[in-house]
Amino acid sequence: MSSANADAGSTTARLRLERGWSRQRLAHEFHRLASQRGERLPSANSVIKQIYRVESGRTHTPEQPYVDLWCEVFGVGADVLFGSAASAVDPPADETGPYEVVSHKFIPVHLGGQRAAALAARVDATPAAGQWWAGCRILPVETAAGRSADLYVWPWGVALAHLREELELETLTDLALWRRSSYPASRAWTDEQVRGITGDQEISSPYCFSGYWLKSAKWEGERLDRAVRLLSMPSQLLQRVDRTDDAAALLAGGRQVEQVMMRDGVERADLVAFGASGVSVAYASWSSVAYHPLVAESALPESELVACELLVQGIWCYTREILHQVEAGIDPVVPVPYGWRFLRAVRSRLTVATPEETGQAHSMRVAVLETSKIVPQLDAALTALRDSEAGG
Repeated sequence: MSSANADAGSTTARLRLERGWSRQRLAHEFHRLASQRGERLPSANSVIKQIYRVESGRTHTPEQPYVDLWCEVFGVGADVLFGSAASAVDPPADETGPYEVVSHKFIPVHLGGQRAAALAARVDATPAAGQWWAGCRILPVETAAGRSADLYVWPWGVALAHLREELELETLTDLALWRRSSYPASRAWTDEQVRGITGDQEISSPYCFSGYWLKSAKWEGERLDRAVRLLSMPSQLLQRVDRTDDAAALLAGGRQVEQVMMRDGVERADLVAFGASGVSVAYASWSSVAYHPLVAESALPESELVACELLVQGIWCYTREILHQVEAGIDPVVPVPYGWRFLRAVRSRLTVATPEETGQAHSMRVAVLETSKIVPQLDAALTALRDSEAGG
């Protein structure tokens, strides 16, 4: 530890202790001031770690907005706290320029068994390939230039739109803002397509889930790992509720948070890694799933990640509809072939490894199942259907 680092650490720690504050209290003040300025900081634990690094001398000059926050809280200049007027540290020079990512949106709609059967019987419906797809059909849909789309229909009563779009962006915050703004339009497009095909104007998609395939990365090492973590939870970079309609201000605030997280680390309780060392970097969370192949020939194919999410989201939508009926106080009604015995078979398919499954595919499946929370939901739906049958 250099003497300069130690001096900065002793000064900030002394000023904090003179006020009788804990690091947690100082972190609270940082969050309060940042909120007043229309900025957003990472979680309290991340801010406390940042305070500890400065006070212990591990970090001499923090990045913005921390420098300004320290100065404002204690009413002294940056030269007093850190030995010089401090400013934000720019990213490494080799991280300038864009990165390329493929966005996959999975948007399910519950149709019911009769509508699904009618759609599957159309002459333009083609069977979906793969062991995951028993009874599944694909319907052609029209979409805007720059993206591809398919509409999958399962006989248990769910249709799911899969939208694939290739993006070239400068920062991860750019992706987070694009994601937030494009979700409503993508769901509206899905609703329009399904309503047009079925003639039912009441049909509405309940949610949109994303997967991100990082084709070309501009980060390396630890920063690449942090970038993929953020791809799996991009909403962390944005304010939960917008305090301004100024897109430039939202982008600036998000980029500040991004800079801090890329330096200090990215943590969240529901974040699960499933990459293979030297082959891929991959994370799943409740929000999204993200994958970057380091060695394309050895990594999972993009199609395998998509296939897993298609089935998981299709079953998630179906079991959620069953539980909605239960929560409404009625016995759930489902197509006869797709009752509790069908869900028991699906549970086995999703959770039990097969001899042909690769280690990477197994890790992906486990991570997706854990973060989607589909297994407890599937179990609850299975129990409800079995109880309903027994009671009937």
